[in-house]
Amino acid sequence: MKLTEEKITQLIAEELSKSDINSMISSKIDTNMRSRDFKKAVKEVAAEVVSEFCRLLWQRNSFWKSSLSK
Repeated sequence: MKLTEEKITQLIAEELSKSDINSMISSKIDTNMRSRDFKKAVKEVAAEVVSEFCRLLWQRNSFWKSSLSK
């Protein structure tokens, strides 16, 4: 018996309802968002963004200082 893509899709549709799939995806996303690796990655990205923002402000300080003092 050869399974075609159409047959596989039909079998999956029979086995899983839409709500089952939504709950599975939601639980996986929640698990990943609570993981240490995800939190660590978010902290690293946030630190890089703040650092880059401060660097740009420092480089352009003559521009914004003159605008504020007028």
